[in-house]
Amino acid sequence: MVKRICALLLALLLLPGCCLADLKLRDTTPAQKALKTYIQNANGFLSDNGEEVLNRVFDEQNTVVELGVTVADDAFAPEHVTLTVYLYYDTINYILLRVDDPARFANIAGAFRQALNPQTMSTEEALKVPAQRAKKAIEAPTDSFEDEVEEEKLNGTNFREFYAYFPNQYYDGVNWMQLMIIFPIKGYWNEETGITDNESEPKTPDRDSDQDAEYDGYYSTDDYEHLRIFTTATPEPDSAAAEYDDFYK
Repeated sequence: MVKRICALLLALLLLPGCCLADLKLRDTTPAQKALKTYIQNANGFLSDNGEEVLNRVFDEQNTVVELGVTVADDAFAPEHVTLTVYLYYDTINYILLRVDDPARFANIAGAFRQALNPQTMSTEEALKVPAQRAKKAIEAPTDSFEDEVEEEKLNGTNFREFYAYFPNQYYDGVNWMQLMIIFPIKGYWNEETGITDNESEPKTPDRDSDQDAEYDGYYSTDDYEHLRIFTTATPEPDSAAAEYDDFYK
């Protein structure tokens, strides 16, 4: 009996969810603190959806953080699921989630959507759009698609999301699905309650020009719809959208 209990405890320690304590993230800046809470929420929903949690920080800088899932302690790159986060000093800029299996994409992307509004968004609502996009990729596995990202309208007063599917992107037979979520400017999102204040006039970001100069970015005053989506065919290779995609690959 004692041996069985010890074996069970060992198995639990090896579960992905038990790696949460080992996921070291900085929490010095307001953006880093928001990211830490967001990842904790997302990992909780990943576990609820039966998926492996993010258990490794591969690179962490003031403006970019690379996370992923791995079962190897000495891995130099994540396996199957990657998350790249771009930060300002005072808020998250946007995240780029990539999954190499369309069949798993809905559960994984749904977790990151639900973590945006952990107290108000249901699992069914969080899975709805990712499931639709994954279904499109599964039914036409050789047809790529990509939502158009309006570069001139980045951070606004609410979340916006963009999906993409790149079959055999690196000529290795692997098909990647991608979700990009652009976050609101500071003051419009509470990462713990999921409250998004987009009813009032846009707020002026609380920024110190000297301290935060390297984090300066575009701050739109437009009032966007919740998780607004733009769908177009995959851009031509010489288009501005294609150049944008190539830059962030």
